[in-house]
Amino acid sequence: MEQLEKALAKAREQRAAKLAPTAGDQGQGRAAATNRGLSISYQRTHVFSTPREGLVRNRIVANDPGDERAEVYRVLRTRVLNHLTRAGKSTLGVTSAQSGEGKTVTAVNLAIAIAMDVNQTVLLVDADLRAPSVHRCFGVEPTVGLADYLLGQAEIADCFLNPGMDRIVLLPTRGNVSGSAELLASPQMARLAQELKQRYPDRVIIYDLPPLLTTGDTIGFLSNLDSVLLVVRDGAVRASDMKRTMELLAGQDLVGTVLNDADRPVDGAVGYGYYFGGRGG
Repeated sequence: MEQLEKALAKAREQRAAKLAPTAGDQGQGRAAATNRGLSISYQRTHVFSTPREGLVRNRIVANDPGDERAEVYRVLRTRVLNHLTRAGKSTLGVTSAQSGEGKTVTAVNLAIAIAMDVNQTVLLVDADLRAPSVHRCFGVEPTVGLADYLLGQAEIADCFLNPGMDRIVLLPTRGNVSGSAELLASPQMARLAQELKQRYPDRVIIYDLPPLLTTGDTIGFLSNLDSVLLVVRDGAVRASDMKRTMELLAGQDLVGTVLNDADRPVDGAVGYGYYFGGRGG
């Protein structure tokens, strides 16, 4: 806890010295990606596209070379990939202490940034079954998703979406699912997580998880993850909440902490922090 507080204090000092970092139609289709020279085809993946202005409105900027904020996620990508590669790991959960700290925006932008590396493919899973929002970042409404699969109401192959970008696939969740904690902790979810990990060993899998302190959903799923990334909204989390969060993450491979700067307005929306740090193995 003391180490994290020092890291966040360092982040604020860095931001004070340097405020900013340097610089659709829908239809059934086949999305292809290249992973280390191998062609991976998603035969039943639903392909859609989101206009650039829609992405920017939802603060999705990692694929926009003209947006200086994209550099935030390129730096984050490098740190995350270095950590995962060094440890021989491929799955990452993104979470926060409370809701509204920017975990989903961070997860989506990080996934896109990783997919922009031609040597990587990414699967982004919306595991926040109570308040799913990954699909909203892309402006799409899925007809089936993760919860439908876990409830036996859909085949997993029918749940995948491709947002018209190379090397990235989404596994969304739709609606507010009752019994979410039990579903995430179920043997079926554990089997799915293992299958997704083993099918393409070189693929990075990112899970957008519920906040740690508002539900018990994430705790039951942590054992399925290699590593965790914590998103903290600067000035919005009490010290007692952060202490409890770190206690819940004890024993996990915490890659680091993203400090989300809520004081930088971007088109009237929440801004972005750019510090990445924390304990990691």
